Amino acid sequence: MAKTEHIERKLAAIMAADVVGYSRLMGADEVGTLRALKAARKDHIDPAIAAHGGRIVKTTGDGLLADFPSVVEAVGCAVAFQRELNQRNADVAEDKRIVYRVGINIGDVIIEGKDIFGDGVNIAARLESICEPGGLCISETARDQVRDKLPLTFADLGEHQVKNIARPVRVFSLAPQQIAEAPELALGLATPKKPLNRIMLATGLVLVLAITGPGIWWAMHRTVPSASQTASAPSPANSDVRPSIAVLPLVTLSDATKEDYFADGLTEDIISALGRFPELVVRSRNAVFAYKGKTPRPDEVGRNLDVRYIVEGSIRRSPERIRIAIRLTAAQSGTQLWSENYDVAPKDIFSVQDDITRRIAGTLASRLTNLELAKAATKPPSSMEAYDLVLRGRELYGRVNRTANSQARMLFKQAAELDPTYAPSYIGLGRVELNGVMQGWTADPDAALQRAESLGQKAIGIDAASAGAHALLGAVYLRYADYDRALDEMRRAVELNNSDPETYAGLATALLWSGDVDASVKDFETASKLGLNFTVNDSFILGIAYLLADRNADAIRIVERSLDRNKTDPYTNAVLAAAYALAGRQEDAARQAATVRQIDPRFDTADFGTLLRKPELRAKIVGAMEKAGL
Repeated sequence: MAKTEHIERKLAAIMAADVVGYSRLMGADEVGTLRALKAARKDHIDPAIAAHGGRIVKTTGDGLLADFPSVVEAVGCAVAFQRELNQRNADVAEDKRIVYRVGINIGDVIIEGKDIFGDGVNIAARLESICEPGGLCISETARDQVRDKLPLTFADLGEHQVKNIARPVRVFSLAPQQIAEAPELALGLATPKKPLNRIMLATGLVLVLAITGPGIWWAMHRTVPSASQTASAPSPANSDVRPSIAVLPLVTLSDATKEDYFADGLTEDIISALGRFPELVVRSRNAVFAYKGKTPRPDEVGRNLDVRYIVEGSIRRSPERIRIAIRLTAAQSGTQLWSENYDVAPKDIFSVQDDITRRIAGTLASRLTNLELAKAATKPPSSMEAYDLVLRGRELYGRVNRTANSQARMLFKQAAELDPTYAPSYIGLGRVELNGVMQGWTADPDAALQRAESLGQKAIGIDAASAGAHALLGAVYLRYADYDRALDEMRRAVELNNSDPETYAGLATALLWSGDVDASVKDFETASKLGLNFTVNDSFILGIAYLLADRNADAIRIVERSLDRNKTDPYTNAVLAAAYALAGRQEDAARQAATVRQIDPRFDTADFGTLLRKPELRAKIVGAMEKAGL
């Protein structure tokens, strides 16, 4: 009999609280709002929770979740701090007030680490969302526990159908005026504690982050949501508890036709920097750029990309200033966890990029050390113009046509001349050389590969921790059929950035040709989960890997899809014929073999698979093709 996993549960009173109109307040006065929010937490909310025996489970930007051993104490706590906040707001302009909604429920919750989940939590959150600003809403079960214990008269709001809860919930409320007029409640289970003002980890490790306001509290108490709460992210490390994140293309607020490349390049740099953290799973550029020019809902992106968190933002660029607005959002709930506005001189864009990366990574991965956070920092170029040239070169290189490739070469070369110590310019030049070889745009492939190798080595000499430089060398060694060196470089690139699908695809290719079929399939599937935009070549190689792994149905699926884009490639058609034959579909195999002969009458089965290092693998694929009639 299979052993079932033990799930820890408890009965608890749950409080959910959230600031009303937080986005509007931040947009009007970010610094003042953060200062007022911190004061409200420090002076009223946190001491009240501690005094009533509560525990802050986590904070989410402008909101918080707390649990209490007694619903009486939870209600007493909410009444106490709402009364104090309402009194405090009497002397504050209406458009600057920090006003909370509060929902309280009592129910069974699932305990996971320091976090809690379940319908008991969900109902509290829904009650908070329908609460009157400055007031309190509680469930009927909570009201039944306090009705004879507290001198409070709740208004019956009737039954409400709340999201994701099957049964209607009967809601009772206290309006701000009722809270103001209520007698003092003689409650309190604990002496108020002074709120923590820094993040202390249990091991004595101090997490130093440049996070202000509610973000620092969220990092203190956060644990990763369970799979029942949010979509589980694919993970190369087979760990589905790592935070998964998608950085959507930054929106250009300037002339889009001229400045898009800069916003796209900055987006790509943030993705690359976040990918250096093994604690995070980051969706690739290919995956997120499908949303360029669109305004999807966070939950839609979360479902489609299978991520828990989303980074969105905009950029306005002028010769004198760069203005960036950026925010981190929980995909499922749409809750804003962190946001920042930057207004800097162009030369400071790299410190902004590092700050964004560190703060996102620090917010989502609470176990990061200073050393690990330092991975986010890249060596900036000494010339802003060099950076701009590299971003323009990347955009051209991505078009994959001969003219654009040539133009990208000139831009990367100019960048290298302006700043000889800027590694990305050499990586870009190396990619241009490699692209010329792969697309057949160079008359001397060997010389081009030698130049690409030299450029990759130069980039590593400047920045040994550059995942892009190691991936470039790995791709060059693949072309040389030097699989051992290719594996070394690709593995190093994955260590440095374990969220880059192209690197995983390169590693998978090296593994296949060197003979480790199962590992190749695994890494190709990881690349797919991370958002790999499969090229015809990627599909061809994965099809061979599936065929050699005896996964013929998968081989047929991936190769048929590839042939939809490139029907005239004899080698891809031959792999499909072999897969049909091994799957027992002899009629389809014969038809496909005839297609191969029609496309290339001189097709020679004996020459197929020569890149495979192991003779037995070559024999297997040739035998399958012969079975198909080739």
